[in-house]
Amino acid sequence: MAADENDPVVCITNPTSGVRRRDTIMRRIAAELPEAQCWSTRYPGHGIALGRQAVEDGYATVVAIGGDGTLSEVANGVLEAGGEKVRLAYVPAGTCNDFARGLRPVTDLGDLLDRTRDRETDVGTVTFTRPDGTRDQRYFLVSCTVGLISVIGQRFTEKTPVNRVLKRLNLQLAETTSSIRTLAGWRPVAVRLELDGEASHQSISNLAVLKVPYFAGGLTFGRTQPPRAGYLDAVRVSGVGRLGVAGLMWQVFRGAAAGHPAIHRQEVRTVCVDADSPLPVEVDGEIVGYTPAEFSIHPSCLTTVV
Repeated sequence: MAADENDPVVCITNPTSGVRRRDTIMRRIAAELPEAQCWSTRYPGHGIALGRQAVEDGYATVVAIGGDGTLSEVANGVLEAGGEKVRLAYVPAGTCNDFARGLRPVTDLGDLLDRTRDRETDVGTVTFTRPDGTRDQRYFLVSCTVGLISVIGQRFTEKTPVNRVLKRLNLQLAETTSSIRTLAGWRPVAVRLELDGEASHQSISNLAVLKVPYFAGGLTFGRTQPPRAGYLDAVRVSGVGRLGVAGLMWQVFRGAAAGHPAIHRQEVRTVCVDADSPLPVEVDGEIVGYTPAEFSIHPSCLTTVV
C-alpha cells in the first residue's frame, strides 16, 4: 500500500542523541516529511510524556528519532496511553541503534507512512524495585541486563566529557574503557533465578534478557538471530571468575563469543531474578531500578515501522 499522506504524523527527536546527526535529521524531516509536527525531548523521561501526548492528540504515526533509549521512552508513552493501534516508526540516529540493527531502515522518511512496512512487534515488560522501595514497571524493545553489563552500561551512558570524546573517537573504545573500570572490582554474585517458573540458586556475572540479539551498539553473545516470536532470550554468564569474564568480554567486543562455555542461553516467556544485595536493572540502555525484577513478553502488541 502506498504512503498515506493524510496520516497525522509527529516526530519526537532527542537533540542530545548520537554524534553530529541532529542537523542532518532535521533537514531530512523538512524535506521528506514536510507535513509532520516536530517535538524535541528536553530531559530524561520526557519521551514518555511526549509519546503519551501523541496518542492523546490523535496522531496515527509517531516517529521516534534518536537511539534505543529514545525509542524505548516513546514506546512506553504510547503503550501507557493505550496506543496499541498507533504506528511507532523509528529513525536510528543515536549512539546505539540496536533495535534497527540487521534491518533495512528507510532511505526516505516519507516511506515511514507506507503501511506495507508495518510489522507486529513483541514487547517485553519488566517490573523492578525503585530506590525508595516501591515497585514500578517499564516496557522494553531491545534488552535488559542485571549484573556486570548493567554496571558497565551505567558508566558507558554517563554524560561526562571523557565519555563524549571517547564516543566521538570510537564507540568500542568508550565501551572498553567503561568495561575495564568495572571489571577491576567485579565479583560474581549469588542470585535466585526463575526461568518459566523453574527456580534455582546460581552464581552469575551477568543476566541478559533480550528482545533483539544486539546490545551496547552492536555487541552480541555470539548469536545474531532474535528469539522466536513470543519468547525472550535469557542469557546467563556464569562459571568464570574475573579473569575469565575479562577474556569473555574481549571475545564479545571482537564478535567471537559464539560457543563460549560460560554463556548459557534459554528462550523463555518469563524471568525472575533476585539477590541478597540489590543489583541494578538496565532497561534499553537506562538504569531504572534494582532487583528483585520480573520480565515477561507480550506478543504482537505494537506496530513498528523502521
